[in-house]
Amino acid sequence: MTKPIVNIDKDDSLVSINIIEPKGERKIKYISTTKTWHDEVNGNTYFSSRVEDVERDVTYVFPFQYGYGDQSEYVVKKALGIKDKIGEKSIIKFIKIENCLEEEVEQHGQGNEENYFSELGYYYQD
Repeated sequence: MTKPIVNIDKDDSLVSINIIEPKGERKIKYISTTKTWHDEVNGNTYFSSRVEDVERDVTYVFPFQYGYGDQSEYVVKKALGIKDKIGEKSIIKFIKIENCLEEEVEQHGQGNEENYFSELGYYYQD
């Protein structure tokens, strides 16, 4: 189910709102936001990710962990069971925010303790 897009100008009233239905089916099923921090002293890079499941309206939180380059994308895809085929567009949109503060990356990767799945390595937030 897709939500309609509503364009509102400053002079519009509720009666004149123009609703534009998107064409085709939504291709993106997940939106992953990753924050990274580089430890200058030891030369290591760490990340944490939050993945919004658009269809189920839940968020998966991947805690602060070591990894550089595309490691965060690999971890997220593996946990969600996503295997992209060559030439196909992915069902997940990746957003990476680099050079954050350590505390910011740690906070981004925190979830409720009772929602942690240790065998999968992430939190399930509703």
